[in-house]
Amino acid sequence: MSSRRKSDGSKGATLGRRAAEKRNQIRKSAYQCFRDGGFHETTVDTICARANISKGSFYWHYPSKQDVFVDILETWTREVMDQLYEQFEDAVMDEDYLVEVTEALAREIRRGRAIVPLWLEFTVHATREPLIREALAKFYRRARTAIAEMLRPALEPHRSEAQIKGIAACIFGAYCGLIIQDLSDPERADATVSVRHFMTAIGPTFEQIGD
Repeated sequence: MSSRRKSDGSKGATLGRRAAEKRNQIRKSAYQCFRDGGFHETTVDTICARANISKGSFYWHYPSKQDVFVDILETWTREVMDQLYEQFEDAVMDEDYLVEVTEALAREIRRGRAIVPLWLEFTVHATREPLIREALAKFYRRARTAIAEMLRPALEPHRSEAQIKGIAACIFGAYCGLIIQDLSDPERADATVSVRHFMTAIGPTFEQIGD
């Protein structure tokens, strides 16, 4: 009996791993389709072709295109913000932290050029679809929380919790705004250049807070 249980458990773990890998494959392909063609123009057939799977396989893992859409947001909530927090935490701990934070911001600008257009499209759909609105709200909350956590060690002695959250929300809003301007006018509103100028101007203030 014990050997059979172990065998059944091993098979179950393997099936679970394969299912997770398949969902990841579908999710990545859907993201690429949404990114390249937009949500409305993307069909389940388009996603299946990109993922090289059958429609039956798609519907086994996701009831609809909207569900993949939501899963992408939830994955970003879990993964992207963890990566964001980790890289900025490492940057702040560096001896030359202003340079490292500036470089971390530049890396996030590159990521933003790819995903902010989707955020905007998600936001438009969120006004009409409660499922998407809930997932997007959770993603934005996690983004603001991650920024607030990064700021807290430096600001907590001097600012209230409400003020820290307000600063975090403004930073996240500024980030999105920079990306939107960059995408619309890359020659005159390059977000990476703007971030570097901003950090050069604001750097002394950060150093005073640190002291």
